[in-house]
Amino acid sequence: MKCILELYATLREKYRTKKVEVEFNGDLHAFFEATSKILGPEFLEDVYSDDKNFRKDRLITINGRNLKDMKEIPELKDGDLIAVFPPIAGG
Repeated sequence: MKCILELYATLREKYRTKKVEVEFNGDLHAFFEATSKILGPEFLEDVYSDDKNFRKDRLITINGRNLKDMKEIPELKDGDLIAVFPPIAGG
């Protein structure tokens, strides 16, 4: 299956891309593993904390819905859009 990753702000600058189409088999974790093979292994550090849970300082959305607002991670479908936002700073 293929899903699309969109990166924002400093993550977009770090990986020098806005969108990546990722082919993978499995769930959201498999999607991020496959993405790390495209962007590099350090990408996993930008998504997961040390205990392999999603980082609390990241906003991850699936088709515009915040992962933190979902009771469980939905099953991904072909063409889904996963977006990752770094912490927002400013003032």
